[in-house]
Amino acid sequence: MKKLIALVATMFLAFGLSACSPEKHSVTISDPWVRSSEYSAAAGGMTGVFAKLTNNTDKDITLTGGKTDAAAMVQTHKVVGGMMQEVKGGLVIPAGGTLTLEPGGLHVMLMGLTNAIVAGDKIDFTFTFDDGSEQKFTLTAKPADGGDENY
Repeated sequence: MKKLIALVATMFLAFGLSACSPEKHSVTISDPWVRSSEYSAAAGGMTGVFAKLTNNTDKDITLTGGKTDAAAMVQTHKVVGGMMQEVKGGLVIPAGGTLTLEPGGLHVMLMGLTNAIVAGDKIDFTFTFDDGSEQKFTLTAKPADGGDENY
């Protein structure tokens, strides 16, 4: 009987600890930020979200966009020949690899800002992925030169 009680206690402890552990994600997000600039200095403007996203799986994962109360629309974009273009279908994070979102390159675009975004502001944001998963975090606004892209 003591062995049965010990087994049940061990199972309960293991279940209890796993239920309380932090949620693990397939993608690790590092250095997330949002650009404060002349384009984001007023409501209705636009800006970019930047970060490094590392895929911790053996399958490609696609960043499909995101959501925030700070903007009416969120899209995945790239800059080609100085022109910003939407990337329909999202941005692929290769299996075991890293995708870098940066000014003048791949990024997530916030359009139709609900308020100006100035350096130091904190913005709640959620990345969305093709498998239906989401990751919420806070972006800090900071100034940065872009890649001279046209808006």
